[in-house]
Amino acid sequence: MISLISQTEDPLKVVATAARICYSSLPLEKLLSSGSPSSDRALVKKVLEMGHLSVAEHATITLSVDGSFKEELFSILRDKPFLKVTEHSRGFIVSLNFRTAMELISEKPELEFTKALSEFLPKLF
Repeated sequence: MISLISQTEDPLKVVATAARICYSSLPLEKLLSSGSPSSDRALVKKVLEMGHLSVAEHATITLSVDGSFKEELFSILRDKPFLKVTEHSRGFIVSLNFRTAMELISEKPELEFTKALSEFLPKLF
């Protein structure tokens, strides 16, 4: 079983703002007040499709994961060092950024952890 502990508030806005900072010379205050959910979504879609995945690293998710996922988590850790895993008596606390989550979902769709993760990841576009 996997349950959500926390995630970045308004991840679409965070990722869109990160993209705007990369491509604009406007001051941050102006960038934060610009955009709308639909323009944020369009920008994030365009930037991610261009392969600029680093902007998705600014949004994170933290999950409580039961011990049945231990083997999968350790196999993932070999390829994805940006996954943070803390073991406790009943399982794990797992934190990762959205880029790592998107890469896992794309690269390892057969894993039960990845299937569950995709349910928690908000659609960025």
